[in-house]
Amino acid sequence: MKFLLTAFFTFFLTLSAQAAPIEFTDLAGRHVVLDKPVTKFGLSEGRYIATLSLLRPDNPTEGLVGMMSPLGWTHPLLEQQLFEKFPQAKDIPVFGAKGADSVSAEKIIDLQPDVVILGLGDHGPNSKARELLDQLEAAGIKIVFIDFRQDPLVNTIPSLKILGQLFGVTDRAQAYIDFYQDRLSTIRTRLDGVSDKPRVFLQVHAGRRDCCWGMADGMLGPFVEAAGGENIADKVAPGPTALHTHEFLLLENPDIWITTASGTLPEFQAGSLPVATGPGMTPPMAKESLARYLAAKEFQAMDAIKNGRAHAFWHNFYNSPLNIVVLEALAKWIHPDLFHDLDPQKTLSTLYARFMPFQLDGTYFTTYHHDK
Repeated sequence: MKFLLTAFFTFFLTLSAQAAPIEFTDLAGRHVVLDKPVTKFGLSEGRYIATLSLLRPDNPTEGLVGMMSPLGWTHPLLEQQLFEKFPQAKDIPVFGAKGADSVSAEKIIDLQPDVVILGLGDHGPNSKARELLDQLEAAGIKIVFIDFRQDPLVNTIPSLKILGQLFGVTDRAQAYIDFYQDRLSTIRTRLDGVSDKPRVFLQVHAGRRDCCWGMADGMLGPFVEAAGGENIADKVAPGPTALHTHEFLLLENPDIWITTASGTLPEFQAGSLPVATGPGMTPPMAKESLARYLAAKEFQAMDAIKNGRAHAFWHNFYNSPLNIVVLEALAKWIHPDLFHDLDPQKTLSTLYARFMPFQLDGTYFTTYHHDK
């Protein structure tokens, strides 16, 4: 009799745990309640598949019924590896293009997801898309907002916690959060009490857009301050990014110039100007690509370039929880003596080995060497 009572009690507790609803507040401040971990979901940008790969390495896209844009638009190598390892991912429908205007509620409702995951401020529909959100909710579809782009220093960890709850992988999410916080803590501890703040200009898409778009109050702009520097664009920019002239750079003459590199291996091989790092790029290729762009006389007149304090990192670390490697790179470049032992490329390799079901390929960071 005692055995039966114990077994019944254990069975009751198991059922209660399974029946417990999942509750959280998303990054738009919306209270979300789910009966169970999500099994059918839609996704804003395909780039979030990299995040799902960290959390669900056995099958990142299981249950993904549709997404606004394909992964290949931002990470073609990862998409290729995804298709090779998980062939069914080739059949995931795309319900939009590169912007929020390409998305309609009807397209999403036809795919019948239980949940749609959107970015608080990415290229897809955001929390202000009231009509779209109302239509989806009227169809019984839950909306969940995450954020790795608008304020990643604040929102990366909460977003990972939300995704961990959403997919029933809280332990996996916490393991990556621990990894992330360990690296973040190292940087904050060493910078404690440091008053010297070298002046930095953080440019985006060097060679792809007119010179010179700077990141300031948003996206990766605040990473400059977190890495112990002064972001010179932050004082004059009206928002997350703004266009600055060569004259601005020459007048401000920052101690350090850094860019995101959105160029690709084929573009580099074709001789195109967009600075290229990332998949397929070797260290010499990445250095040559950066040197091509900085050959312009306007850049050559800057002290940062003359002193070999010009750097580039892969653009697609932005809007991703992989952004911790960018913080390491910035800290090393801004305070090289204090962070001489940091190796962001090695951290990225460790991250892939521990968390990703794919192979890392390419060079993701590079530094310009001025020929004196």
